[in-house]
Amino acid sequence: MIYVLVGGPRDGQHVDDLPRGYRLSLSDPQPAPFGEFDTVRAVWFELDEAMFRTTQRRD
Repeated sequence: MIYVLVGGPRDGQHVDDLPRGYRLSLSDPQPAPFGEFDTVRAVWFELDEAMFRTTQRRD
């Protein structure tokens, strides 16, 4: 399975492992063929970006 990343810092990339901050697109239920692989869209969730951002210390 190949994931097509939509939005976020890696927009447009094709990857074989879903990176942090991306979730499967619920609007595309069927995988689309891409050569010999099936592809699924994975969309960026801005809320996840805030969760994974490192906290900054205030001095």
